[in-house]
Amino acid sequence: MDSTAFISNRSAHFQQGHIPADLRLLQSFHVLLEENFREVRDPDFFSHRLGVTLIRLNKLTQGHLGMTVYQAIQYRLHQEALKLLKFTTLSVKEITFELGMDSPSYFCRCFRRIMKMSPLEYRGKFGLSAPASEFLHYS
Repeated sequence: MDSTAFISNRSAHFQQGHIPADLRLLQSFHVLLEENFREVRDPDFFSHRLGVTLIRLNKLTQGHLGMTVYQAIQYRLHQEALKLLKFTTLSVKEITFELGMDSPSYFCRCFRRIMKMSPLEYRGKFGLSAPASEFLHYS
């Protein structure tokens, strides 16, 4: 069977509602992560709730997402922090607690390490009150 036929057969298989077990598990992980990322940082929580070993879940997330379960949790927290800084007027302290963290200074250190700027610098550059010219890119 050539690759086009294989892909076509796979596509029809998915359209009929037959999703491979690994993808169903990945989808369940995503739902569980969305429901719990603010409160839960422990990868074991997710593997136990999904009824698989952490090794299997890590292999799955590494293969499909390119990151471990722990990294996926951290990535989701980071995305939420960016969203809150960009689209709300919450203070850094309020965002820290909204994300289930205890220390605003630790949040700021982590943010700076990843973004190479402070949370307030990010908000000033990309937040609601940022100049429109920051969002326009001309070729």
